[in-house]
Amino acid sequence: MTRTQRIQYALLLVLAVGALAAFLGWWLTPSHVPTNFTGRHHALDWVLFIALTLVFGHRLFMDAFSWVVAWGMREQTPSGSPEPGLRVAFITTFVPSSEPIELLHRTLPAMVAADYPHDTWLLDEGDVDEVRQVCEQYGVKYFSRSGIRRYNLVAGPFTAKTKGGNHNAWYDTVGDDYDVVAQIDTDFLPRRDFLTSTLGHFRDPKVGFVGTPQVYGNAEQSFVARGASQQQYMFYGPMLRGLASRGHANMIGANHVVRVAALRDVGLYAGHLTEDLLTGMRLHANGWESRYVPQPLAVGEGPSTWQAYFNQQTRWAFGCMDILRWHSPSLFRSMKRRQAALYFALQQHYFTGIAAAIGVILLVTYFAAGLAPAHVGLRAMLLWVTPLVVARQLVSLWLQRFNPDPATDSGWHLAGRYTAVVTWPIYLLATIGVLRQKRLVFKVTPKGEDQVDRTPLSMIAPHMTIAVVTALCLAVGVLTDRLSLPMVFWAACTCVLMLSFVVVVLATRTPSPSPVRVTSLGDSAITRLLPQPVIELPRSRVLVHADVVDDHLLRPRRES
Repeated sequence: MTRTQRIQYALLLVLAVGALAAFLGWWLTPSHVPTNFTGRHHALDWVLFIALTLVFGHRLFMDAFSWVVAWGMREQTPSGSPEPGLRVAFITTFVPSSEPIELLHRTLPAMVAADYPHDTWLLDEGDVDEVRQVCEQYGVKYFSRSGIRRYNLVAGPFTAKTKGGNHNAWYDTVGDDYDVVAQIDTDFLPRRDFLTSTLGHFRDPKVGFVGTPQVYGNAEQSFVARGASQQQYMFYGPMLRGLASRGHANMIGANHVVRVAALRDVGLYAGHLTEDLLTGMRLHANGWESRYVPQPLAVGEGPSTWQAYFNQQTRWAFGCMDILRWHSPSLFRSMKRRQAALYFALQQHYFTGIAAAIGVILLVTYFAAGLAPAHVGLRAMLLWVTPLVVARQLVSLWLQRFNPDPATDSGWHLAGRYTAVVTWPIYLLATIGVLRQKRLVFKVTPKGEDQVDRTPLSMIAPHMTIAVVTALCLAVGVLTDRLSLPMVFWAACTCVLMLSFVVVVLATRTPSPSPVRVTSLGDSAITRLLPQPVIELPRSRVLVHADVVDDHLLRPRRES
C-alpha cells in the first residue's frame, strides 16, 4: 500500500468506522430492548435482544476484522533470487477416482518447465499403469503408497485416502533428499516463475513455508464456479496481504512451498481433514515464520457444481471448527499473542451458520409466540443501517485493487455474495457435526469440464426446511396480526433466498443414474475384486506430533 493509497484507505475507514459506531450507538439504546415480559422475567427480553445483536454482530465483527487486517498491508520487499544449490522437489498428487488423467498432460509439463533446477514428482493414490506411463513421458518421478499397509492407516500422519497422508508417505520415503518442496494440486497450472518467485524467501533460515493465492481459472464454467471464485478474492488479496505483513501467512493447501526441516519439526503434515491450516498453526507455534507471495503463480479449477461446492465448504467448515475445538487452545499457548489472536479471529468465520440459525429461531419465537427480539421500526432501522451498508461496500470495492488479479477480480461479485448467503446451513451442520464428534471422510473436489451436478436432495433439505418455516412464519403473522415490518422483511428475505436456491438446484441438477445389475464379470473385473497384495516395508521414521492423538480421525466416535 503506497502513501497515497494509505491516505485514501484511512479516509474510507473513518467513514466506515463512523457509520459502524453510529449504528451501534443507536442500536444499543435501552429503549430498543423489547417489553414482552414484566418484573423479574424482563431479563428474558434482554436475552432476546442480545441474541439478535449477536446475529448481525458476528457479520459486523468479521467486517471490522477484515478492515483492520487490510490496514496492515505494507509494500513487500522482493524475495531476491533463490539460493543456488538448493535441492528442490516440485510435487503434485493424483486421485484416479476423482481427477481425469487429462489433467496430468497439462500440469506435469508445466511443472517440469518451471525455472530453477528441480525434480518433479507425481504422488499417485491409485498405482495406475497409465499414470506411470504419463510420468515416463514427461520425465516425472513416480511414487505411490497404494498397497503399503503402514502408509494407509485409519488415522495419524499416514491416514488413507487423504492428501496429507499421501504427502507424508512420500516425505517418509524420499523427503530427506530435498531441502525445499513446492506442491500444487493436480488441477493447478503453475507459471514458469513459480519456484523463482518463492524460493528466495528461504534465504532466511527462520522461514518455514511460503504461500501463494488459490486462484480459480474456470469462473465462467458455471454460476457455481463463478461464485466460488469470487468468494476467495478478499481473503487471498487484502486479507492475506495484511496478515503476511504481520508475520502471519496461512498455509494454503492448494499451492505452497515448505522447508523439509520445518515440516519434519512438526511431524510432517497433520493427520487432519484440513491438514494445511493445522500444519501451518503447528509451524507457527514452533517458531517458524511464513511469507506470502500475492501473485497468481498457479491457476486451478474450482468446484463447478453445487454438490462439489458444498462438499468443499463442508470439509473446510468442519475442519476449521474441529481445529478450533480440539487444537487451537493448546497451540495458542505456544504462539505469540498477536498471532494467536489472528488465528482465533479467522476461525470465527464459520460461526455464520450458528448466527443465522439463531436468527431463524428468533423469527419463529416472534411469529409463533409474539415475542419480539427488539423494539425498533423498519424506517429507523433503514435510516441507520443504510450508511453502514454503503460504507462497507465502498471499502470492499476500494480494496479490490489488492486482489490477486485486479484486472479480472473487480466488480460487484453478485455470484459470490449469493453463494455465501446460501451456504450458512452447511456451516451450521458442519458445526453440529464437530460438536457430536462425527467423522467426516476426506473427499477430493471433482475436476474436469464434464462434471455432472447430481446434488442429492438431502443436501438441500436444510434450505427447503428453512424456506417452509419462514413461509409458515409469514402466514401465521398474517393470521395473528403480528406484522412488525422489520420481522416481516427479514422473514421474507430469508424465505425468498432459500426458496430460490432450492429452485436453482432442482432446475440444474441431473438425477443419479439407476443402479446397473451386473450379470457377468470378465477376467479384468474379477481381478479388481480380488484382495490386492500388501507390501511390508521397514518401520516409518516419522515422529508423531504431540497433538496427533487429538487429530480428527483418532478421537473416539460417539455412538448414537
